[in-house]
Amino acid sequence: MTAPPFVIPDPTPFDRLLSLKGRCAIVTGGTRGIGEAVVLRLAQAGASVIMTARGQEGLTRVEAAVAAQGGQAAGIQADAAKIEDAQRVIAFAVERFGSVDILVNNAAVFPPRLSIEMTEAIWDQTVDTDLKGPFFLSKLAALEMIKTGRSGRIVNVLSTEIIRPTGMLAPYGAAKAGLMAVTHSLAVELGQYGIVVNAVIPGATMTAERIAMMQASAAKAPFESAPTDAPLTLAKQREMLQKGSLAEHLGNMPLGRTGYPDDLAKAVLFMASDMASYVSGTALLVDGAQSLR
Repeated sequence: MTAPPFVIPDPTPFDRLLSLKGRCAIVTGGTRGIGEAVVLRLAQAGASVIMTARGQEGLTRVEAAVAAQGGQAAGIQADAAKIEDAQRVIAFAVERFGSVDILVNNAAVFPPRLSIEMTEAIWDQTVDTDLKGPFFLSKLAALEMIKTGRSGRIVNVLSTEIIRPTGMLAPYGAAKAGLMAVTHSLAVELGQYGIVVNAVIPGATMTAERIAMMQASAAKAPFESAPTDAPLTLAKQREMLQKGSLAEHLGNMPLGRTGYPDDLAKAVLFMASDMASYVSGTALLVDGAQSLR
């Protein structure tokens, strides 16, 4: 058997480097925070976007926002932890837009608990949503990409919890570390089909939920998800929320600010585009050098 000839590909024209025209992207957890920003950026780049969430209200709102900027998006209610929902999402994407070219595994849960107050139910919920679900959705998306022969992109959203644990998030950190291992394995296995697999790692990001936490802290009240059935965890949360001011927090950041959802969305757009056509099996840390302090 003769070896295939080596061919140096022609450079992608500059005006197409970030273009996603003709491609279908799936974004899980696409109705708030980083996920919503990713949906908007991919749609601006020309992708037709399928977004998932558990509630219909957010899906309807983001669909309208994408349409207002001239893009195409369709939402589907789905639980990121359920394999049967992953199958429905892939089928919906193919039926609606004809292919699956990009997958962004963004949906995650991170219920806080000190390890000594952890329950099996919380552990299973977190790992199923943050690791098992993304793996099987990636598998199903890859099978569709292979079937159509259009290559593809898979981008997993991780967390600096795998680098510098903050406490109270052991199953979340474990799941995200596992998703990094999945990223590496899939990059090796799927490269032969032209599918590149990468991850982005957000640092502290100023989402609406984080702002709500700060407002709760200023009012010296626990935020909505405070686990009242876990007294040590609740006490630790109150201590963290009430410690220091926003100005002090920002002063400890090298760029003098936190990240914002669009900072991560731009990194995902890079990974999903032809700018990253030879980048696979890596994780891009997007934290403004926060983790170096």
